Amino acid sequence: MTEFDRKSVEYLGLLEQVEDELMPAAELSLLAAEAALGEIADGVIVTDARGHITYSNPLISEMTGDLVGLLPGQQLDESLPLYDRDGQRLPPLLPPVLDEDIVAALPCAREFGACLRRSGREPELLDISVQILAVRDGAQLQNFVLVLRNTSTARRISSRLSWQTSHDSLTRLPNRQYFESELQSAVAECLDKRQHHVLLYLDVYQFKVINDTLGYAAGDQLLVQLVTQLQRCLSSADLFARVGSDEFAILLRDCTVEEARRVVTRLREAVQRFAFHWEGNDSRVAVSIGAVAVDQHAPPAGQLLASANDACCAARDQGRNRVKLFSDSRKVLEKRRQTSWVAEIHAALREDRLLLYRQPVVALRDSLRVHHYEILVRMRGRDGSVISPGLFLPAAERYGLIEEVDRWVIRHIFAYMAREQRQTGGGFSYAINISGLSLGDETFADFVLRELTEAGVAPSRVQFEITETSAINNLERALIFIHKLRAAGCSFALDDFGRGVSSLAYLRQLPVDYLKIDGSFVRNMLDDEIDSAMVSTVDHLAKHMGISTIAEYAETPELLEKLRLMGVDYAQGFGIAAASCLPEISDPRSPQP
Repeated sequence: MTEFDRKSVEYLGLLEQVEDELMPAAELSLLAAEAALGEIADGVIVTDARGHITYSNPLISEMTGDLVGLLPGQQLDESLPLYDRDGQRLPPLLPPVLDEDIVAALPCAREFGACLRRSGREPELLDISVQILAVRDGAQLQNFVLVLRNTSTARRISSRLSWQTSHDSLTRLPNRQYFESELQSAVAECLDKRQHHVLLYLDVYQFKVINDTLGYAAGDQLLVQLVTQLQRCLSSADLFARVGSDEFAILLRDCTVEEARRVVTRLREAVQRFAFHWEGNDSRVAVSIGAVAVDQHAPPAGQLLASANDACCAARDQGRNRVKLFSDSRKVLEKRRQTSWVAEIHAALREDRLLLYRQPVVALRDSLRVHHYEILVRMRGRDGSVISPGLFLPAAERYGLIEEVDRWVIRHIFAYMAREQRQTGGGFSYAINISGLSLGDETFADFVLRELTEAGVAPSRVQFEITETSAINNLERALIFIHKLRAAGCSFALDDFGRGVSSLAYLRQLPVDYLKIDGSFVRNMLDDEIDSAMVSTVDHLAKHMGISTIAEYAETPELLEKLRLMGVDYAQGFGIAAASCLPEISDPRSPQP
């Protein structure tokens, strides 16, 4: 019975009861099984060996759109016609004539997809999966049991999830992961010198200024409008993707460098003509473009993108709306970048110019009471300005400085919590983000335990957040880190859950206390039933595993209420409070962080 779908039966703890009624080892008594079959969340039909219906549960009536449903004595294939997705009638489900050879050749179970035509004023084809179990008593065929499952919603969710993992939800362009995969395929297809492509890397100048002055909604709308203008300059064969917050990549297929120059000219002219209007404000942007030739001698996709990005940085250094073709000057470009952000990060660590911010995570079923705070890091610039983490943390990760940043955060937040503990006798709980590089460092867990002990902070006040991507990429080290810190009394949250398609496969292996539902599903769930279904599914799964859930990007009262009614435990986002600097606590026995 391994092919027979047990899940809906197991969910109610009824599998053994139904098997006893249906399997040939026991006497078949459908009257005793009807109560169980009527509770199953799938349509169930039982026929005799000749295909005459002996029982159908109530869900069959709902699936067919017929109040009467299927009646005992009806011939199955006449009463339940099935179709393919093109509307063509499928062959009979059961063999019309039974002899010893046919019975012996019948599989014990089989499964296939089909469409069921629902009756009503507007007939429709319903996507279903069909599972057929042949019940035998020795060599003699006794019955057929059919299970029909509505897969329409599952199909749409699967299709939407597949799209979301490969596309940017704002611009609807392919994302970096998809673009790199297609770029790698293009490189592999360049078998001789006649095949030639060109890779362009675009950076939008002044985008961050518009974000800061007009708001994120204006920045989003700017990108949407700009993408529309740029798409008009490309052919249908070209691949256009969003690879960063304000960065785009274009693969010009079957294109020479000379042809690419003409495309670049059109792109620059389109940007120069583009004016962005927002709430009475007129703004203009510019682009910097880096170009790389893609031929049979091209390096892997990741290196190609890095080269194009370097050329784009060189173009940006020369002024607005400039273009730079990548050459062998990469070492110079790398040195320039290292002496900018890398040097600045080193200086900030040395001069204690990193800042700790916090954002509250509230309990939805307890009048939005603060449950704990998530710790976020910023940098104070040399001119006193506060620098967003999106500007310096990517550089810290790329050049191996993120571990030093993580250790700085650990030391300073533990010192702050110790002062808070001495002043109030307790204090709030805090969630600390751990990077993938630190997670893979075998000495990092012992460092955290040592700092925790020396600070005298109660471990129950400490939560660590790790992204599902970093946990999966460093699974062995992640498990060691989690087990060591949980044994000490700390808790763990798996961040951005649901973004990766491999999430469910690894969740059982990661002993976490909280799942942070990825904000890309939460922010639009009031208007998008698929996003709402994803949030509900993750929350339902977590509850069955004894894990609490946290929704990110909770930005409106209506969204908070929807999450509360859905059963989500906690939430954070601008609808509750933005991140703010840690309040000062005076303690003469401990230096200020």
